[in-house]
Amino acid sequence: MRLFVRQAYLDQLVMHLGNDFVKVLTGVRRSGKSSMLLLLKQHLIAHGAQESQFVEVNYEKFSSAALKDPAALHNYVASRAVHQQQMYLFIDEVQELPDWARVINSIRVSFPCDVYVTGSNSTMFSGEHLTYLSGRYVEIKIYPLSFREFLAFRNYEESRAEEYFNDYLRVGSFPAIGLTENNQLIDAILSGLFDSIFSRDIILRGNIRDEGTFFKVAKYVFENIGNQTSANGIKNTMISNGHKITSDTVDNYLKLMCDAHMLYQCERYDIRGKERLKTNGKYYVVDTGLRNKLLGYKNNNTGHVVENIVYLQLLRMGYTLYVGKNASREVDFIATKSNQTMYVQVALTALNTQTHAREIASLSTINDQYPKYLVTMDKLDLSQDGIRHVNLFDLLLERVDFSA
Repeated sequence: MRLFVRQAYLDQLVMHLGNDFVKVLTGVRRSGKSSMLLLLKQHLIAHGAQESQFVEVNYEKFSSAALKDPAALHNYVASRAVHQQQMYLFIDEVQELPDWARVINSIRVSFPCDVYVTGSNSTMFSGEHLTYLSGRYVEIKIYPLSFREFLAFRNYEESRAEEYFNDYLRVGSFPAIGLTENNQLIDAILSGLFDSIFSRDIILRGNIRDEGTFFKVAKYVFENIGNQTSANGIKNTMISNGHKITSDTVDNYLKLMCDAHMLYQCERYDIRGKERLKTNGKYYVVDTGLRNKLLGYKNNNTGHVVENIVYLQLLRMGYTLYVGKNASREVDFIATKSNQTMYVQVALTALNTQTHAREIASLSTINDQYPKYLVTMDKLDLSQDGIRHVNLFDLLLERVDFSA
């Protein structure tokens, strides 16, 4: 398989080379975490590192099964250590290692070792044992392909980006998908991804017994991306359709999907009260191809699908996101990063006068000085009253500087 340089992620890894932190690459299964380790290895070798300096363990391989014993892993690393020589330890799917944080920290302090690990489940950050790495690790979040990366993977010209956007929405953004245009192979890859993530990372790990009800909940959430959603509301819908389920069970299903990085929860934030709200947040899916695999491809609900794409793009850009509540109105996203805050409203189009008025009303009623943006697919500049219009493709092709 061809290996494409995902420069933004590689730059993050290179930035942390040689420091004393454990670098933890997280993200949904098959988002490209292992490839990033390989890219980093190639970079290091190109800059003078030797093959003998690398210790690589992949817990998805049967050959690494014995190294799931903490003592065995520690001894294995010790056997590869050369006095005073810099080592690079790469471990894939580290959550398969019992008490992983304690073991990795012991290796970190015992050997001249620069440590990089990957994980596909956010539960790896829970538990008392993580205190061993408290303040000693940095998380690097790896997402499936951005639209710009998708175009590069397929060798598509950015000047024709709009022609290929529906392909991106239809087949999704996993790197393996980006490397082929064969629809039969794409379907096989999506089926494998679907089974691996849902069956292994959610159903098996979560010990879900009623798979039928779980998939009904998953379908509901996937169908309602971008809508206000609560465990209690899903429960009521399920019960009205003849399915027995509790709010706690729904909440557990949602948590399991979020833990597997399949879903992302966007909490609500009261702009006036300046506090997080615990109810009626929104959920977004990590990949539209997997959503289509579960629901079937439908060329509808495009507005919320585009909103989902914008949400993921802002995450890739390093923003923390909330749904903004301002009295009786809502703003799609409050985006914060370091000391930067901005408001973002998303619509397919706002050329219609009434639609434009409705979309900017959510922004214009906010009484602070943070910048406000309206993102649409329209090419005509719809900026008004200090609200800046941004074309969707300018955002996705990274032509927008929000800090300017």
